[in-house]
Amino acid sequence: MPIERLLDHADSARNLTDLYDGLHFPAPPEERPYTVVNMVSSVDGKTLIGGRGSTAQGLGGSTDQLLMRRIQGSVDAAILGAETLRAGNVVYRPDMWRAVVTRSGEMSTDNRFFTDAPDRAIVFAAESLPPAAREKLGKAARVEIAGAESVEAREAARILRHKYGIRSLALEGGATLNFQFFEAGLLDELFLTVAPKIKGGANLPTIVDGAGLPDRQFIDMELLSLYRDGDELYFRYRVGRRRQL
Repeated sequence: MPIERLLDHADSARNLTDLYDGLHFPAPPEERPYTVVNMVSSVDGKTLIGGRGSTAQGLGGSTDQLLMRRIQGSVDAAILGAETLRAGNVVYRPDMWRAVVTRSGEMSTDNRFFTDAPDRAIVFAAESLPPAAREKLGKAARVEIAGAESVEAREAARILRHKYGIRSLALEGGATLNFQFFEAGLLDELFLTVAPKIKGGANLPTIVDGAGLPDRQFIDMELLSLYRDGDELYFRYRVGRRRQL
């Protein structure tokens, strides 16, 4: 079944076969990149088919994988959490900046995230990062300190914008890092594929976990476009304001 347009207020695709190909994002704020989060989940919101520590492979279909690559192709850089990186090799186009956020520094520097383009790999860590880990990671990437005991998302975004000239950024999980960016008001759009699957599991991650916002607080989302390929749905949202009921 070909891709079908259900709603589009964002001009996401003039031709259905070109969905998300060559996306053009607005100019970024002065203090950070224009940032989109790109995720796939089951109908019940789970982001893994396997257990914790596994990858999202097998959750979305071939169209989801194509759209993910197109979104990556439209931004200057991508950022993800260390747990997502530890789940398997992470591959980007060679000219693309890639950043990972870690507390412990426990990551394999044999991952393609590092080896494909070591001059384009950035590790965000806190001042508390053990010296041995800092030395090891410093041989495989550029280590940036962005906090005392943990990485501050706002400081990491500032460094990407002002030190590396990143104007557009894709956040690719995991759920805790997604929450930190949402909570800090650093996100502009959400691209979400909903795969026609039910997984269940109280301890499996959703697209946003973390501590959660305070009681009766939430973030508005505005639907920009909705497409489908068979039973798989592709949502594009603009991230709105934080509100209180």
